[in-house]
Amino acid sequence: MATYLSIDDGLKRALGYLDDADSATVARMTMVLAAAEHYVQGAIGESNTFYTSNGVKELYTLACNSLAVTWFNAAGNTGDTSTAQQIIGQLRGSYSEAVANNDTTEDSQQA
Repeated sequence: MATYLSIDDGLKRALGYLDDADSATVARMTMVLAAAEHYVQGAIGESNTFYTSNGVKELYTLACNSLAVTWFNAAGNTGDTSTAQQIIGQLRGSYSEAVANNDTTEDSQQA
């Protein structure tokens, strides 16, 4: 699965890191954001274009950052991911429509 976001796409700000953080913190942020992206994509479906398309990227970024903040702040505990789960539900509907309209480049089925 591909990753489309960087920690500068809102994660640093959401965690309260406005300046450069130490390398260990940056590495941990990068890891949890990548894990969140893989989780969200696994819950919805694979696509080369869907997650960066207009009207989707903002929700995708919000879902990924929501999960990453939760996982970063509660290492080893999945915590409350209800906001991300609600957004994933919305994105699943959009993904289904995109697949029906052949607006994705993948033949993957919805998860």
